[in-house]
Amino acid sequence: MQQEQEFYETARAIVSFTDSYTQNKQGKQNEQSDSEPTPSLVEISAYLENLSNKIWKNNRCKQVIQIPKLLRSLSALVTFRLAIHIDLDVDNQRLEVRHWSRQCLIYIQVFGDEQDQSELVNNGYGRVTSITFCSAGGKGEEQDEEILNGLIRIYDFLRALHEGRNEWKPYFQTLPLLARRTEEQMEEEGANEEIDAQMNNNGYGSNIMFNANSARAMTLNHFIRRN
Repeated sequence: MQQEQEFYETARAIVSFTDSYTQNKQGKQNEQSDSEPTPSLVEISAYLENLSNKIWKNNRCKQVIQIPKLLRSLSALVTFRLAIHIDLDVDNQRLEVRHWSRQCLIYIQVFGDEQDQSELVNNGYGRVTSITFCSAGGKGEEQDEEILNGLIRIYDFLRALHEGRNEWKPYFQTLPLLARRTEEQMEEEGANEEIDAQMNNNGYGSNIMFNANSARAMTLNHFIRRN
């Protein structure tokens, strides 16, 4: 009972923070009451880390997707204050928000079933994951580790959608429509061009180059088969 209450308190805090961020971004006045203050960056990072651990250790995928505003919030926070710099401390706190939001989505991808994969795509997972390795022009995180992780994740996601998941539970069959929608989201974000650029990136012991080639081959091979 206490764990359930903690989960929903965490969800409310994340949704509240995202609503406030979205309203401010759109130039609207924050209408929250004094009894429900928006968490600080440090606090919201802690909430996101807590949620990430719950998804990972307790398989809370279903509970997350059953709260549509929570899943939308996680997707929105992946790009929280991206390319807006104030000072090193604030930038690092914002980076933590983006990191733990992304980690929550990754765990849903890894541990979720067919329905969970569908909800990820519905919430633009292909787009927000692409931002991780779209580093040109300050569009994404200009860090080799982040670029590498993004390439690995988009490759794993597309591979599972195209080929099905047979290695671990929950298993599911091929999901070609979800794969196509993901690739369309990537195209809209300009991710294919960025993958091409990363194919010449020798960072991280040439692992970026290797995974960029793998990701590009995955998209090209299935594009050729469709046509």
